[in-house]
Amino acid sequence: MDKRLVIDRVSFSLNGRDVVGTTHPGERLSAFLREKAGARDVKVGCDAGDCGACTVLVEGEIVCACLMPAQQAEGREVETLAGLNDDALMAALAKSFEAHGAAQCGICTPGMMVSAIALLRGTPRPSEAAVMDALGGVLCRCTGYRKIIEAVMAVGAEIDAQDPEGHTGAAIQRLDGADKVTGRERFGDDIAPPETLVVRVIRSPFNRAGFSFGNLEGWAASTSGIEAFLTSADIKGKNCFGVIPAFADQPVFAETEARFRGEAVAAIVGTPDAVRTFSDEDLPIRWEERPAALTIAEAMSNGAQLHEGRDGNIMCGGFVTCGLPDDALKAADVAVEGHFTTSFVEHAYIEPEAGFAEMIGGRVEVHACTQAPVMDLDSLEEILGLDRTQIRVVPTGCGGGFGSKLDISVQPYLALAALKTGKPVRINYSRTESMQSTTKRHPGEMTVRIGATHDGKLCGMVFDGLFNTGAYASWGPTVATRVPVHASGPYAIANYRADAKGIHTHCPPSGAFRGFGVPQAAIAQESLFDELADKLGIDPLEFRITNALQNGDRTVCGQVFEHGVGIKACFEALQAAWDAERAAAAVVNAQGTAIKRGVGVAGGWYGCGNTSLPNPSTIKAGVRADGQIVLHQGAMDIGQGANTVIAQIFASALGVPTTSLELIGGDTDVTPDAGKTSASRQTFVSGNAAKLAGEALRATILAQVNASEASKITSGDGALALRDG
Repeated sequence: MDKRLVIDRVSFSLNGRDVVGTTHPGERLSAFLREKAGARDVKVGCDAGDCGACTVLVEGEIVCACLMPAQQAEGREVETLAGLNDDALMAALAKSFEAHGAAQCGICTPGMMVSAIALLRGTPRPSEAAVMDALGGVLCRCTGYRKIIEAVMAVGAEIDAQDPEGHTGAAIQRLDGADKVTGRERFGDDIAPPETLVVRVIRSPFNRAGFSFGNLEGWAASTSGIEAFLTSADIKGKNCFGVIPAFADQPVFAETEARFRGEAVAAIVGTPDAVRTFSDEDLPIRWEERPAALTIAEAMSNGAQLHEGRDGNIMCGGFVTCGLPDDALKAADVAVEGHFTTSFVEHAYIEPEAGFAEMIGGRVEVHACTQAPVMDLDSLEEILGLDRTQIRVVPTGCGGGFGSKLDISVQPYLALAALKTGKPVRINYSRTESMQSTTKRHPGEMTVRIGATHDGKLCGMVFDGLFNTGAYASWGPTVATRVPVHASGPYAIANYRADAKGIHTHCPPSGAFRGFGVPQAAIAQESLFDELADKLGIDPLEFRITNALQNGDRTVCGQVFEHGVGIKACFEALQAAWDAERAAAAVVNAQGTAIKRGVGVAGGWYGCGNTSLPNPSTIKAGVRADGQIVLHQGAMDIGQGANTVIAQIFASALGVPTTSLELIGGDTDVTPDAGKTSASRQTFVSGNAAKLAGEALRATILAQVNASEASKITSGDGALALRDG
């Protein structure tokens, strides 16, 4: 055989240095750059040319490296973000990105900045339209486009000086921004050294299927490059995980039946080349496809029961009632009713799940993208059957999460593979694998009735909702219980009943996704509000203002907020813009063309953190012998800015500049649990913990030297100093 058909050599210039390496037919330039040229600043989000995270310059032109075969780079000049860092124009762009807060989670930032530099080289003062066009091939899932566009347009402009203290309320640059804009931030797939063994998960091709294995030992022994295989038999602890212990029901590996398409049944561990050429058909496994219940109706009627004790495939339910809703609806002057259906929604973070694990001193260490490192540790302790002191979880940078990275994904496969082989291992889900196997927003089927009096006051509401929680519970119990609490919206309703249930189907598990079912319920309620307002002849905004909760009002759960209820003021602040936009729409619609314009308004509310459950966060801080103040900050930053906000709050309470702190992030060996990053809780809950920690440390320091409360603390020059204020 002509070996050139199998393997070839390629040479090109990468960031000004010559690169020579071997490549195989079809190898993507992105893979070559990352694994054979050390350019981990090139990110991969899709391998389809959709996200643009892998954008590089080839001969000065923008290229999606995942679409370009490595062989086509032969003899050409390739530039990546890391190679441009010494460029004066790139330095100015980086400063502008930091000043404008244009880097959030940071996974798209290299692609954005490389695309921007290509534009700025030819057009130093681009228009907004030109910037939008130049960046159009790169997606930002954090939806920070406005800041990114402004940052590119402001390159070279004077940057406002930062507040030197950087305390709470000051607009400062992100403390972790420099790593993001230089490409130094390390995400889940950036940790493993080249040629690390690769874990590949084998997944069910059917929505529901029985399966059995042939001679796996013989297959592995006879297959070149395969180091090990994993099945449920390799799990020494519990083959079960879940984010809510009482509802934990998902196996790491299915044992005899797969309950959804994409469920893991086994995994192989092998060299990169062996895994690259592996096909699922190579593995000795027999499948028996079985009837599946994919809809709520099928699952509740004649669908096979997925879990023992959950009759009718009802996982659990939530219920809230107050007053006499049925009587109120009968007495209503106007009533409306509607049935609403929502679909699965993919989180679509740019970074697929990825990680690395190795054995260090007999302990297993797992590095992975996550929203909840201590929850990961809790799960691994049970799955591996090890004492938690034998496990370390070190979170990597997280390229977006939006709820789905609260559940474990790659972590158990990495840990099991490292334990079985005794060697370092890595895993990186493909985009398809990520979408198949990780959680989604719950589809909902909701029937809602709402009544009001002639003067526009709500008098009664009844909500019935069924939510497709998929094959396993995940955060389904939270959705089932949170929806009835929130389905009333931020409105005063004296007579109310809401019933919600989570239903198991043979679909991928549904989980956490920005609101835990509340957005689905809001779609139904707010749509019917528009119908009610129309029937009553009342302006839709006025209708909402009339019914908005205010300080001292009682919610449908009987809770009374004495202060801080700002929804009415928010609606009232919209009045001028609402009137102007409605008038503009009327002008357009009066022209009689097929194009019409509408203006909408809606309200929503959402509980901070866990509903009716504790929300603990622990923040640790101290002073080293050299006077350096150290803040252990375990609240995972997935782009929302926790690293900066928590540090600001702590520094404000301690009374030192934010920039004087040394930050140590989430690491289960050294940093206490700041709780999961979800439900908009970190700024409030972990922020309050940081405030208390700062106050306690300040009191301790002042007490050591009997200093007054007005004393100023400074850190530097190898010591901690105090000066009377």
